[in-house]
Amino acid sequence: MHIPDRTIPVPAAARPGADTAERLSRGADSTVRALYVHIPFCHSICPFCAFAVHGNRPRLHGPFVDSLIREISMAAPVSEPGAVESIYIGGGTPSTLALAHLERILRALSDRFRPAADVEIALEVNPEDGTRVYLGALRGLGVNRMSLGVQSLEDATLRALGRGHSALQAESAYAASVAAGFDNVNVDLMFGAPGIEPDAFRHDVARVAEWRPAHVSLYGLDIEERTLFGRNAAVRAWSASQRDLQAGQYLVAADALAAAGYEHYEVSNFCQPGRQGRQNLRVWSGAAYLGFGPGAHSWIGGVRRANERHLAAYARRIAQGEPPVAFAEAVDARQAANERLMLDLRQRSGLDVAAWCARHGVPWDACRTAICTELAQRALATWDGTRLSLTARGMLLADEITERLMVAPE
Repeated sequence: MHIPDRTIPVPAAARPGADTAERLSRGADSTVRALYVHIPFCHSICPFCAFAVHGNRPRLHGPFVDSLIREISMAAPVSEPGAVESIYIGGGTPSTLALAHLERILRALSDRFRPAADVEIALEVNPEDGTRVYLGALRGLGVNRMSLGVQSLEDATLRALGRGHSALQAESAYAASVAAGFDNVNVDLMFGAPGIEPDAFRHDVARVAEWRPAHVSLYGLDIEERTLFGRNAAVRAWSASQRDLQAGQYLVAADALAAAGYEHYEVSNFCQPGRQGRQNLRVWSGAAYLGFGPGAHSWIGGVRRANERHLAAYARRIAQGEPPVAFAEAVDARQAANERLMLDLRQRSGLDVAAWCARHGVPWDACRTAICTELAQRALATWDGTRLSLTARGMLLADEITERLMVAPE
């Protein structure tokens, strides 16, 4: 799943078209380094999911792909040939689509943007779709990174999370990915499933570490209001009662993966040396990226925008020849400084104080130095006077620490 940007809604009458976005971004770097494509269909909708998703109806696939390709063709020429280094197809469940549909999407992106020769093309796959034949065909289309939504290797946990696959299917899908020639596979795991004891997640991490995938992502169950779990009082109560246990699960998992040779390079992400997700790195570095599909986000030239979330509204806007933009925000200098701070602190490489201050014109005062010293004393960060890097324990408090160091409104 892609990382959602926060956006500020604007009235329908003020929705920005391509000309408005261009005006807002004039003078800013708009060279696109990464592309994101959102496929909204799911075999079943997970009770914890708050993304823009739609129950799977194969008869809608063709019209959706037609709309998506038209949106891609409408994109402003904001990238030089070879500039795009990453293409990420997420959702939803991209593997609900037939190979012919995926081929059309990839061809449209290639025709419009002329990606770099070594572009990383990543695609999310559900275990129930991960047959050797399907995955081998993905390799033939040029997909060279796969993200497998395992979530757990315990059937009880999968049932608690409302997942549609079994532990056996997850194991089989990973084996099929290796057999199909994928050497760059991410495995998603989730902890905090309602009614499940913490040891189950510890076992999940240990078993996945034995597989030796290139990348592992860990996500704690987050209860959002507009989800089925968010409307379930028992699940909300369980989640609230498990905060400390979830923190402990995260730290145990981080230690186990480190012991297995994985680099903890971002709050939720671990990789074998040199196998960071390229899409992650481009987005976190502040590079421009474009998103296509319902609910997809873009960041370009100092403007953040988001597409219509609902499939019908998205298709209708495109049929009318309009960019399907529902939200837009021109980021001011203070926001830019604080968002850069947040993104840097989420990464193990941390915050380079001098670079941040120079980039955003922010003075580094004695108060911030005192905060950094305190964090180091509490073993929440390392601090040498020039760079602040959060430890695994500090990453649990990344939002709170970011807030303490933010540039305050004038």
